[in-house]
Amino acid sequence: MNIAIIGAGNGGQTMAAHLTLKGHKVKLYDINESLISELNNVGGIHCDGVIKGFAPIEATTDLRGTLKDAEVIMCTTNANSHSKVAESIAPYVQDGQVILIFPGYWGALEFSEVLDRVGNNKRVYVAETESLIYACRYNKPGYVTVRGVKEKLEFATYPSEDVGQVKSKLEKIYPQLLPRESVIRTSLNNVNPIFHTPITLMNIGWIESEKDFYFYPEGASPSVVRVMEKLETERLALGKAIGVELSSALELLHRFYGVNESTLYEAINKNKAYQTGKAPTTLKYRYIYEDIPYGLVPISELGTALEVPTPCTDLLIDLAEMVVGEDLRGMGVKLERFGLKDMTKGEIIELLNY
Repeated sequence: MNIAIIGAGNGGQTMAAHLTLKGHKVKLYDINESLISELNNVGGIHCDGVIKGFAPIEATTDLRGTLKDAEVIMCTTNANSHSKVAESIAPYVQDGQVILIFPGYWGALEFSEVLDRVGNNKRVYVAETESLIYACRYNKPGYVTVRGVKEKLEFATYPSEDVGQVKSKLEKIYPQLLPRESVIRTSLNNVNPIFHTPITLMNIGWIESEKDFYFYPEGASPSVVRVMEKLETERLALGKAIGVELSSALELLHRFYGVNESTLYEAINKNKAYQTGKAPTTLKYRYIYEDIPYGLVPISELGTALEVPTPCTDLLIDLAEMVVGEDLRGMGVKLERFGLKDMTKGEIIELLNY
């Protein structure tokens, strides 16, 4: 298939290499001219880890050319770029194209809102996944290490009625993608905020010392995991209030990586895909600036609107704001963005399950 990938970060480079090695025709786009130049100097992407090989890649800053013949548009940028990406691609999208956001972070709702607002009249299909399909990191441009590929990953579309049409295209690319009924399930099943935020905030001293440590094996101590479990309780309660059955974090690790442990602590620390991932050496990182505004803030917002208490979620948001000295709530996903602010509980639940 002809595939366009927007964003040449960890996920984008890994995806471009993997799908090229699988025989698809891939174009990799990024606005970062220096990064694209370095990728083109390498001539492609070298993979090691669970995926091995060298994939010749067409990397470009030409957005129109990237999207021209694409059947599927993969968005692998950070969540804070979703709105800008949607605005950028709106003039170039074509009837029948699938836009798939890895992972969602409410991205399907955001893309749909932007495309409607700018007057897009093309029949495109907007979908999102609950997580990035790879556990990966690029070491330098054109060199990626892939620690794992998720075995089963859910996706949903907005509106939900498009899910069958999208599945027929995606199964040719990622047969492990499982269709589900609602993008609320995929966005709330994104456990990056549940995992990343407590580990980051409770290991601040180690991170700011700029010393190397393994994020999960050394950062997810029993006490840290207890905080994760409190966040998890609030996430699952919110899903119940909306009427969407969510997977627990333990169930997700089993589905993603085949991890069969009885506790979340054991599942995290015995997951092979988590063993070698290094922690960031700065708080200026997506674990703060993506997972909180686009992960925890919407949980807090919906909790308030639906009268579901979220004290642990709110505590971590407040702590992070004090630590970085910035208004992370103000950066985040707000109910008014999707027309939900003045709705009743019933109206909010109905729209979210559309």
